[in-house]
Amino acid sequence: MKDFVIKDFERFLEIADTISTPFKFVEISESDAGREYVHLEAKVWMHTAYLTFEDDIKRDDPERMLDLDRHGFCKAEIRETAIPIK
Repeated sequence: MKDFVIKDFERFLEIADTISTPFKFVEISESDAGREYVHLEAKVWMHTAYLTFEDDIKRDDPERMLDLDRHGFCKAEIRETAIPIK
């Protein structure tokens, strides 16, 4: 499966808004950038590929999360399945 990683946040939202899917997720994890940061990963599932945005954001700055929420993203834990899906 391909993973298209968009580097510009505004462009990522612009493209994500054109994709009609309920599968828009955000995962927050610890960051390597320091204790005051978290790693944000936003994904749109497109059946055969992902559209992704990744960034380290300040723990106390909720602006990106609010933007993603306004664009239909929900918080999730993204895992790999152990069973092949056909």
